[in-house]
Amino acid sequence: MRSSTPFIVVTLITALFADVILYAFMVPLLPYLFEERMRRKTSDVQGFTSLYLFTAAVVSMVSSPTLGQMIEKTSSKRNFLLGSLVITLICSIFSSLTTSIVIFFIARVFQSVASNALWITGTATLVTVLGPGHMGKITGLVATVTSTGTASGPVIAGTLFKIGGWWGAWTGVFTLIAIDIILRLLMIDKKHQTHDQTDRPTSHRPEPQDTSSLLEEAPLLQNAPAPSETSQNAESMSLWGFYAIAIRHYSFVAGVAITFAHSILITSFETTLTLHVKQVFGWGEFPVGLLFVALQGPAIVLSLLVGWLKDSMGLRYPTTAGFLLIAPCLWLLGTAGDPRFEWSTVGGRGEIIYPICVLVIGCLVSLLTGSGCMELTFAIDSLETASPGIFGPNGGYSRALATYNMSWSFGLLVGPLLSGALVEYFGYYEMNSILASLLFLVAITAARNTSSVSKVERSALTGNTVV
Repeated sequence: MRSSTPFIVVTLITALFADVILYAFMVPLLPYLFEERMRRKTSDVQGFTSLYLFTAAVVSMVSSPTLGQMIEKTSSKRNFLLGSLVITLICSIFSSLTTSIVIFFIARVFQSVASNALWITGTATLVTVLGPGHMGKITGLVATVTSTGTASGPVIAGTLFKIGGWWGAWTGVFTLIAIDIILRLLMIDKKHQTHDQTDRPTSHRPEPQDTSSLLEEAPLLQNAPAPSETSQNAESMSLWGFYAIAIRHYSFVAGVAITFAHSILITSFETTLTLHVKQVFGWGEFPVGLLFVALQGPAIVLSLLVGWLKDSMGLRYPTTAGFLLIAPCLWLLGTAGDPRFEWSTVGGRGEIIYPICVLVIGCLVSLLTGSGCMELTFAIDSLETASPGIFGPNGGYSRALATYNMSWSFGLLVGPLLSGALVEYFGYYEMNSILASLLFLVAITAARNTSSVSKVERSALTGNTVV
């Protein structure tokens, strides 16, 4: 039972959920932490809060390549998961006890590294256990967990803080971490039990002639290393050697572009929405909160369904449609309430157009969720099929997922700077128009370079059994 697929999936999902809860949990407590426990001025709280969020993005972007390399070479991902939890526990203890701003941010850095390792290892393990043919459902499940944790974390923190104060709130965190520890100690790596068909094969690939039609459907590999070249010690391949090979694959580059554009889209809302609707419509905290529910809520319901759709028909059409449909919605969103577009302001139309556009975009974003992650892993599969063993016995999944984290984090850094500068120097409509143009260009990239291979064809290509 401890090595069964359902138990491993439950353990990993619990770990990811706990990590999201811990991240979202801290946000409503930061004002109390900085003002009451650390005796900082109220005027400094916003700056420290921004630094807290900025730290996570920077650490994730910087640490992802190295962590992916380390995780790929480890013999037991379970131990890596357990190690990340121990670091998270220690950092949480320091965060709850300290009254020093320096110690708090040092703990934040180490906790961000542990969190990044957790996501890379957890997702890579899910791919190994379930197989790349189920990447759509995996990314859909992860998106559902992320959305649920992000939405519930602040509510849980606020409720526990109101009932039990500072330590009452942290009791909930430590309880969740304790449950996570127990589950991870019980979990046994499936690959250590048996090398069955659910594991990703590295030496028993289908013959090239058996999968040539499938390879024609996927983005083609340029300058792929010949099988003789892979006789080198792939297991000790350097970090930059991995990227030197991976970026030759159109699909790998497309995965990075999709992830980066998706991240910029999300952060543009987080950066500009609150101030814009306050200035244009005079809306306060409650309407703003409803807008973010409309933007993030649909993912909880739609992510699994869209994941199944991507497994069934491939990535190309859902992802391309997502970018193409969001682009005009962004443009329309920019016109709402803008006096240059009289038709969008007469009779309070802007106050109707704006929330409807946000809700539609929230639904369409589900078509993008996980697409970059899936495309990066598909690129690794194609490279491994063309040259078996090129990335060593453990393949390249962890490094591909680390690339996904790095691309997403880079978007988290660039997004606020880009959208904020565009709004300040040009205007909200202009910002949305530029972002819409960016999404249109990425849609062309997705249409040309992403995979349209279904789960059944993908399983045949990689040698995994469809379950």
